[in-house]
Amino acid sequence: MSALRRRLHGRVLEVVDRMPRPLADGVTALLRRHGRTRTADRGDLFVLFPAPVWSFLHWVPAAGHPGAERLHAAALLLHLWDDHLTDRQLAPDLAALQLRTELWRCLEQDAAALCAAWGADPGLVTRHTERYLCATHVQRPHADLDSYCSTAREQAALWTLLPRLLETGGRAGAGWPSLVEDFAVAWRLVDDAADVHRDAVAGTRSAVWWELSAAGRAQWDERARRAGRDDASGYGLGAAPWDGSEAAGCAEAVERVLARAARLLAAAAGRAGAAGEEGVATELLTARAGVLTSWRRPF
Repeated sequence: MSALRRRLHGRVLEVVDRMPRPLADGVTALLRRHGRTRTADRGDLFVLFPAPVWSFLHWVPAAGHPGAERLHAAALLLHLWDDHLTDRQLAPDLAALQLRTELWRCLEQDAAALCAAWGADPGLVTRHTERYLCATHVQRPHADLDSYCSTAREQAALWTLLPRLLETGGRAGAGWPSLVEDFAVAWRLVDDAADVHRDAVAGTRSAVWWELSAAGRAQWDERARRAGRDDASGYGLGAAPWDGSEAAGCAEAVERVLARAARLLAAAAGRAGAAGEEGVATELLTARAGVLTSWRRPF
């Protein structure tokens, strides 16, 4: 699997090579820093992504096509790049914006070529990209955690594009898009649980916020409005009391969020196993085990 990850990193570098050299050099260095590991001097960018969201390429023979690998690598990185540009982890300079443009161009060109080769509906590309853009760049109010998760599903539309093309082009069995989508939503929930302290400080209404009581939500929102709002000491993982306090309420909300993620992963693993996809089923169960052990109380 590590070889596949590094190959995906190489597919991204193929996209970077299309950029003007002065910009490409800076972007290559940035990507290398993001994905540097002890065993990959040139970078292993996709170590940042949990296995099932990219490793399905290993289990579907047709996904080993260079265009398919490049398409999915671009889709994964676009989501990450947009997220980092939005939260200012990346400066919106010329190089960063040019890479985003090149990733989009790559995604559209490779998707069109695969549609032609596999006989898949080219309209799928437009529908998936529009779903992603609407969910990511248009702020829609949520009514509850279900609608929050629905938005996360829409935001995963770029990641499910290749699975959908493989499925409709007859290159993979049915069900791969929903497996990737369910994993993406579970990953969002786990990420929100891990970021509870930061989100409480920022006033971000994450999945944890939706699992709080009305009083807990009000306290969360009030903390974000305070001057010098770097105090979110009541929102730590693993050490909160279970005594009805604000910290306890948050701890219980985190537990419910993680329990929901574990249920999603278990259901996806069950479907994968029933379809005979034992490799990805094992990966999903491994991810679920990680969720279950990330909290000190059993679900």
